[in-house]
Amino acid sequence: RVLFRSRSRQLAKRRPCPYDGTAMEGIVALKTQYCEHLDGKDWDRWADLFTEEAVMQVGPSADAAVRGRAAIKKLLARQLRRGRTLHQAWNPEVSQEGEGRVRVVWDMKDRVSTPLYELNGTGFYEDRYVQTDEGWKIAGVRLHRTKVDLRPRSAVMRAILWMHERGWLWRLSREADRA
Repeated sequence: RVLFRSRSRQLAKRRPCPYDGTAMEGIVALKTQYCEHLDGKDWDRWADLFTEEAVMQVGPSADAAVRGRAAIKKLLARQLRRGRTLHQAWNPEVSQEGEGRVRVVWDMKDRVSTPLYELNGTGFYEDRYVQTDEGWKIAGVRLHRTKVDLRPRSAVMRAILWMHERGWLWRLSREADRA
């Protein structure tokens, strides 16, 4: 089972996208709205960018995937309710996955500032888009952070990171799984 594959290896397998400039403009506008509505915490407009059955995954574990527009909206609204964010995406690389379906890989940078921590990340989004009667919609988002600068802002977060660095959280979760 492959847990991580470098982006260059993934992109080497991509098929060229035959979509014209108008379709690409629609997809770029959709990603722009994704970042703007996410950073502006306009959760209803942000959620409307997704299909009903969309999937969002942050990190390499498929177990962490969230399924469904409502569940994605609920998760992000809860996680970021007290935070300030800045998301940027650029340099789209597009490949066709079927009629009315494309995969787009975007370079990305994000900043998340909460009372508990400040995170600065770089990496890439691996998105899937589908053409619907309403235009392009996001069917899937997978965020791959290749670099993370995480700075705790509270004693609680410092303790959690300290336990994580020493493997305590992993050991505790394994013991909880056995119980």
